[in-house]
Amino acid sequence: MRSESLPALADDHSARTPRSTVSRDLACVLVVTLIAGACFAMFDFSELTYHWTRSAERFQLDELPATLVVLALGCAWFAWRRYQEAQREVRRSRALEKEAEHLLAENRRLASQAIGAQESERRHLARELHDELGQYLNAISLDAGRIRDLSIARETEIHRLSLAVMQSATHVYREIGGMIRKLRPIGLDEFGLPTALEHCIEGWRERLPQAEFTLAVEGDFDHLSDALNIALYRLVQEGLTNVSKFARQSRVEIYLVRTPESERGPGEIVVTMADDGPGTDLSIPRKGLGLVGMRERVEALGGEFHIASSPGEGFLFCARVPAQAGLPWPSEPNEGASGAPVKSAK
Repeated sequence: MRSESLPALADDHSARTPRSTVSRDLACVLVVTLIAGACFAMFDFSELTYHWTRSAERFQLDELPATLVVLALGCAWFAWRRYQEAQREVRRSRALEKEAEHLLAENRRLASQAIGAQESERRHLARELHDELGQYLNAISLDAGRIRDLSIARETEIHRLSLAVMQSATHVYREIGGMIRKLRPIGLDEFGLPTALEHCIEGWRERLPQAEFTLAVEGDFDHLSDALNIALYRLVQEGLTNVSKFARQSRVEIYLVRTPESERGPGEIVVTMADDGPGTDLSIPRKGLGLVGMRERVEALGGEFHIASSPGEGFLFCARVPAQAGLPWPSEPNEGASGAPVKSAK
């Protein structure tokens, strides 16, 4: 809301400034003209001019005032033309700025829709993997266990093969579980964002026992859009992946804050992740696309993404996203909002 009100005030100020400047300059010109006329009348400027130029009558210097008047009128006309051109350029620039803002908003909307479509497809694929392949793998494992029990005292080879089938089914089931977790965060739809993040961080605690993870949640995270929930979760997920690559023995602090609603707007979501690892030199181009993807996700929702780091000083990123990002307009169907209950994380 603040980002929208400030440009409006700036446009209103820029619209009033040229008019006030023109009025002020015109008043100055009139005042200077009156003062000059009074001075010329006081000192008989025309008579003095005639006295000085009488000796050079052959050069027609007495016609110089009329020439200067024509020059002054020409300069005034020239200045007016330039002023009109400047006004046209200003109007053209404002029109281009509005068009650029419209295109930027349209680009963000399309990017948000693309991310939403991607997550919807991932949700569908995760459900199919869980419902279809999961139950068949369980059936295969149960059948193999039955074969194992029946053949344990009869056929050694059948017993061995049944054990191999059970192991293969268990391995595939675990792999599918990992794919499902990558496609759709566990607990996000059922328990909300804070609990899903805590579950994700708990998994990283097991993978990186030498690192220390802290999650602090402040504010109400009910009724956020699905796109916003996914974007925030993916931000933390990508940040933890970077920790596993570059700061495996660091202390990682994650803050998830929702600012309260006010007259200026509905508030915003702020996600900050900081570690005390080796850090990096941001002036050197990075080969990975993780940070680029994080920035694109945030900016697609109309937010801001900032990073700070230097060698030996750790790494920090901060994302600020409007709390209403991803929610449909009043005229649109409410398909993206997430109405699942949210449990507060410890």
